[in-house]
Amino acid sequence: MYRWLGAACVALFLGLGCANDVEGQQGIRHKVVVISLDAFGAESLRDPHLPAPTLHALMQAGSYARAMRPINPTVTWPNHTAMISGVNASRHHVLVNGLVVNQRQDTAPKIEPHTPKSELVAVPTVYDAAHKAGLTTAEVDWVAIEKADGITWRFTEYSDANGEIEHDLMQQGTLTADDLAHFNKPSQAWRDRVYGLAAVDIIKKHHPDLMLLHFLALDSIEHQTGYGNNSGINTIAFLDDRVRDVVEAVREAGDLPNTTFLIVSDHGQMSVHHHLDANLLLKQAGLQGQAASNTAFAIPEGGYALIYQKQATAESTAALKALFTGKPGVRAVLSPAEAAKDGWPTPTQTSQAPDLLIYAENGYAFSGVGNGEFVSDAKESGAHGYPNTEPLMKEIFIASGAGIAKKGEIAEFDNVDVAPTIARLLNVPLTNIDGKALEEILTGK
Repeated sequence: MYRWLGAACVALFLGLGCANDVEGQQGIRHKVVVISLDAFGAESLRDPHLPAPTLHALMQAGSYARAMRPINPTVTWPNHTAMISGVNASRHHVLVNGLVVNQRQDTAPKIEPHTPKSELVAVPTVYDAAHKAGLTTAEVDWVAIEKADGITWRFTEYSDANGEIEHDLMQQGTLTADDLAHFNKPSQAWRDRVYGLAAVDIIKKHHPDLMLLHFLALDSIEHQTGYGNNSGINTIAFLDDRVRDVVEAVREAGDLPNTTFLIVSDHGQMSVHHHLDANLLLKQAGLQGQAASNTAFAIPEGGYALIYQKQATAESTAALKALFTGKPGVRAVLSPAEAAKDGWPTPTQTSQAPDLLIYAENGYAFSGVGNGEFVSDAKESGAHGYPNTEPLMKEIFIASGAGIAKKGEIAEFDNVDVAPTIARLLNVPLTNIDGKALEEILTGK
């Protein structure tokens, strides 16, 4: 179904045709490069005219999934954590892009992204296992990984003026001190280009056994403009070039014959035209403000909203559920026990878990921006966070290079299988997990 325009030429240039056989190379350690293309939906990859020759070459040389199922919630940090831990949110406890703080108080909660991994992620990860086994690990713009002990080399999403890789890029003329001081001011595409150059620097100088790399440009542009338009397609072409740069860096470093490339995403995206203001309903119900005796606040997250109540009881939760049930734009209102069936943790497991979970209908998104109405029309934009059964929320998965069989398309699977597959390729133990290695695509060499 794919038109591999230029794929054979790209595969030859990158040397992928011989990269899946490392048998007989004594003393050479297997390496894994994981590249996450944020918000790259499986449906987009099925477009036969997608301008992505590098991705197509990797697919042609290896194996790729019809789709990969994300965990709930279908947002960035929870799913990146699932892919490197092998468990869903009911065990790793990451529910938003950071740590929920000040929940169940008289004032509104907030999300704190600058949280150490040891405090945020409740389980070990595959990079922890690799580091413990004496392997070299690296991350560039990965998430839920701040100050992680299991990372050897890093270039964080926030950048660090004193970081060794940042210093390398400044010496090379790629970055200036002013760039680092105002790192979030330019476009996401500019930052993604820097992230790619940081990964290239680490690969060529330090030859990591495990590299985790995350690009955000597609998510950024689709949040602004919606899903399935030329802005997103053009951004995919830009990201395809960034993947090519990384593969070429591995080749130049001499590591191509023993390197596996895993190209993944964390969720898809869908267009929305209406915003929902969950906190407005709570305020109108007398659950916010100085007069409220048992305050409740919502954290809006696009396709879902988390409701935290100061002192939730079975009766108060039932009342909250009745408040939102049947409202326009609301798909489902779930108690903790009901949400747990879809992989969410409960408040008895972690304080991060909400007292009520609300899902939005397709075309609607929970937002912090309101105009005094629960439902308001909005300019087309993009959102995710909808149930992981939604086709547009499903992810991409491509495996190519050393140790990967040329299987072509494989059946859909859960993204918790990525971590044990990485562990299997690196020959490190990863126990007490929910996922399983994708044995059907592994050659055993």
